[in-house]
Amino acid sequence: MKRVWWLVGILGVLLLIPLWLKKGLDDRAALTAKVELQQTTAPAPPPAPAPAALAEAPRPIGFGLTFALVPLDDKLPPDTVGLSCHGEPRQLDRPHQDSCNPYRGDTTCRTVLPVLCVKTTGAAKPEGVLDSFYQGWVRGTLAATSPVMGAVLESVDVATARCVAELGAGWRMAEFHDGQGGWGLQGQRGTGFDPNTRYWVRINDQPGNCWDSEP
Repeated sequence: MKRVWWLVGILGVLLLIPLWLKKGLDDRAALTAKVELQQTTAPAPPPAPAPAALAEAPRPIGFGLTFALVPLDDKLPPDTVGLSCHGEPRQLDRPHQDSCNPYRGDTTCRTVLPVLCVKTTGAAKPEGVLDSFYQGWVRGTLAATSPVMGAVLESVDVATARCVAELGAGWRMAEFHDGQGGWGLQGQRGTGFDPNTRYWVRINDQPGNCWDSEP
């Protein structure tokens, strides 16, 4: 009788082993399905941040156009001033035919010089002033700002803003052709002139300015 119960016990164990194995497989499959479901429904990771835009390289420092004072005849009115491409001093970094260079700029824009400014008022040419096509009367007043590094003058608007800030409304940066044919000009004498320096002047039809010349 004991042997019978012993055989029944063994058979029972043998029957339970497959059931236990099946339950383990079912539990493992359920766990796997749960993990896959969590991975499927998990929120997508945030997008990687876009690479920062490369900073724009600074523009190479070029050359600017300059004028200087010209000697005036003793007979001319003392309140008159004339400036020219050929004025003195004439120490230039990139001259054109031993004078200023309206085509490419003549003075490195690392140089600190005053800006030549003009205010057109319609003023008539005083008696005794002899002008010409290349040294014309500007029908107004000429003056200069305090010295500034040419590289700071990133546009004609920036230069004109300095004229306005220091001299008042109606002033602007002088242009190469303000005296008609270029190369020189004359006007009523304003403030800020020094016979020992040159002055930043712009040109409107050549790349001879600090903001558009080649280094």
